[in-house]
Amino acid sequence: MTAISPKGYNSDVETLRKKEYPHMSHGVYLDHGGATIYARSTVEGFASKMVTGLYGNPHSENSPAKLSGDVVDQVREKMLNFFGASPEDFDLIFVANATAAVKLVADCFRDLAEKSRDRKFWYGYHKDAHTSVVGVRELTHGQFHCFENDEEVEEWLQFPENAYANRANPNGLGLFAYPGQSNMTGRRLPLSWSWRARHSESLQNTYTLLDAAALAMTYPMENIFQDPDRAPDFTCFSLYKIFGFPDVGALVVRKESGHILTLRKYFGGGTVSMVATFGDTPWHRSKGLQAPTYKLHEGLEDGTLPFHSILALDEAIDVHLRLYGSMKNISAHTSHLIDHLYRGMAELRHSNGRPACLIYSENSDFKNPSKQGSAIAFNMVTPSGDYVSYTDVERMANDAGFYIRSGGVCNPGGIFSLLGYEPWMTERALSAGHHCGSNGISVLHRLPTGIVRASLGAMSTRQDVDLFLDFLRTAFVGTDKESSPLSDAPTLRSIPSDATIEHHIADNTDALPEFRKLDRSSGKKSRARHIPLLSHLRRGGAHKSGARAPPPALPARNLPIGLPAIR
Repeated sequence: MTAISPKGYNSDVETLRKKEYPHMSHGVYLDHGGATIYARSTVEGFASKMVTGLYGNPHSENSPAKLSGDVVDQVREKMLNFFGASPEDFDLIFVANATAAVKLVADCFRDLAEKSRDRKFWYGYHKDAHTSVVGVRELTHGQFHCFENDEEVEEWLQFPENAYANRANPNGLGLFAYPGQSNMTGRRLPLSWSWRARHSESLQNTYTLLDAAALAMTYPMENIFQDPDRAPDFTCFSLYKIFGFPDVGALVVRKESGHILTLRKYFGGGTVSMVATFGDTPWHRSKGLQAPTYKLHEGLEDGTLPFHSILALDEAIDVHLRLYGSMKNISAHTSHLIDHLYRGMAELRHSNGRPACLIYSENSDFKNPSKQGSAIAFNMVTPSGDYVSYTDVERMANDAGFYIRSGGVCNPGGIFSLLGYEPWMTERALSAGHHCGSNGISVLHRLPTGIVRASLGAMSTRQDVDLFLDFLRTAFVGTDKESSPLSDAPTLRSIPSDATIEHHIADNTDALPEFRKLDRSSGKKSRARHIPLLSHLRRGGAHKSGARAPPPALPARNLPIGLPAIR
């Protein structure tokens, strides 16, 4: 990967897309935050290994089993090296995904806490945490605290005894978890908190858990692991967000902290050296407690590992490095693109001057990769100031061949804080029938209950961004009240997700002539709600690099807590 411009954009990706990602030619994929796209070479290389090698269950001792076991050991070390984590200081446990990694840590703390005087552990988490991280609180018997902002975390780290954190004994067993990057807005959180907690005199029994699932997709993790003293105790990953394939996760454990995980109660196949089944006091011996005979991961990887997926991971790492060179290159590339998207979306305004797009962010510096990842959260707004249903935005985009995500995006704290919800309003939404998912209520009392998210990956291009901006401009920006298909959207106190703009799109298809496509089943042009892929731009009319003059520095389009609904 050689064509990195001073601004960070990698034009080689445009060539890579044709050769390595032909499956991306059917639309513009903007949901890399959910899962990025796998390279063709990864699948072909994995398939070749599968049909030329014989791989058995690594818990056996025959030759095919030993081959699988060797692959697992080699890939474990290769994955640590990819992260910039020395195998001397860190171990890696293979799990299903980041959620499974979080649950493994949580279960271990719950079991150990039963040996404490009050039989429970304290848990703190940041409001930007993913739902899977929030869920750990249910194991604490009510001894948990949600930090509502970075400043509250900073105060707690500086004065643990004085800060209110619902913690009777600051010196008791504790776990503090936070995301490296918000999976909603893409904002990147401070990475110094783990080191500060470790070196706090009052927090010597508090461990740190970093959710790196969103962060690791476009961030060089060696920045975190190069100094073991500054690294989190536990870091979880969903590796398909980095490589696209295979579907496997990982928990990276700092070896100096890993012993605390070996005290869990449950044991699965392969994690014990001996089990007594009969007698008055059945017992077992965990491999995790028999160091150095066994390594940490041998006591935590329950049952047979997904060894075929780990074989695929071996290929994915090699292909990823060959195509992109390093995560630093990907970081520079996606940082350029997300800033380009942010500026383009911030420019979208109706003829009456009102913004057509509200961007949710606590960060105004989208070009700084230490502060912003490759995701952006937003809602579209009509010329009259009403919110467009986020499910309708996603549906229209999908019909147009743009693949984004909408809803609560598994980030309850981020959603309701940035949308301006108070606890009683959340209760009201629940009582009104709202719930997460496509059948929830998109707009309630003139406030949205979710957002639209677009996220970019290593193989995203400037054309992807420009095409999406053109789609938003054509579909949602009104030049005047009559010409906008959304300007007459009903203003209801409670708008179900399917009832906001559907009939307006059906009645105004002539307002969007460039976005029609052929119905694949009949060969005829469909009318209602089909605003598909911008094939007219792919014929040579797409915006070229630099065609749009960069706007002046723009403030963040925040919607802080307490801001009234737009009228």
